[in-house]
Amino acid sequence: MKEAFKAFVSASYRSAFAVLGITLSIFMLVITANAAFVSYSTYSRIRDDIRIEVFPKVRTEEVVSFLKVLGGVDSVEIVSEEKARKEFERFYPQLSDLLSRLGEDVFYPMVRVYPRDHWREVEFLDILSGEIEAYRGVAGVYYGREWLKAAQDFFKFLLGANVVVLLTAFVVNLLVSYYTVRFVVHHRRNLIEILRLAGVSPFRLRYPYVLLSVMYALISWLLVAPVALYLVRYYGPAPGMLKFNTTLLGGVLLITTITTVMGGLRALSDLERGLR
Repeated sequence: MKEAFKAFVSASYRSAFAVLGITLSIFMLVITANAAFVSYSTYSRIRDDIRIEVFPKVRTEEVVSFLKVLGGVDSVEIVSEEKARKEFERFYPQLSDLLSRLGEDVFYPMVRVYPRDHWREVEFLDILSGEIEAYRGVAGVYYGREWLKAAQDFFKFLLGANVVVLLTAFVVNLLVSYYTVRFVVHHRRNLIEILRLAGVSPFRLRYPYVLLSVMYALISWLLVAPVALYLVRYYGPAPGMLKFNTTLLGGVLLITTITTVMGGLRALSDLERGLR
């Protein structure tokens, strides 16, 4: 450990360059991973909230009996006039004055249909709503098709773009972690060559630089992890982000450490081959 610290201090500006490069690559990887997570979480919430509102023109129980045996339907909920009014007042409190002027006879009982998971794409919802609307006891069907299609298309594109950027950031992190350590070790080649020619064993020659690589990875990670966890804990826009980032940062530390150690060992291997 003492030798590793000496190597860190003796190449102070190169060490600072290595730590800065690895820190920025980790920071970029964490940002893109969180962007992908938020995109996926938002898209999942949109899918989970998809429902078809069916307005019966016969007895509600008759429509419910039809819907329960219809393929693609996961569950059915009866919404009374009173419940519909309360939901409207909760979601649109700014329209309470308008509602009071319209009177009591505004809302009608309806049946809320929740599709199965694989039926929640717009194309399948069109088929399902068409089958429901064709039933003789149904007066109308609504599920906000245009808004839902636009939202699904946007978040699918956003999620795909974030995944591409995330993969790019991951590759950049690997390359930066690998080559910055190689750069630092190569600039110590004169000392390494002297020690090797003096008969220092390969193990004693390698382990300080293995520890040095671990130090680079750990210092860089410590510069990012507390900031990321603090921001996610207090300002995270999606549920589950703290757990996701805890797992993500653990994986990033492991991968960065392995990559920096491999870069250091490869640089030492290149130097040893040059002495033969």
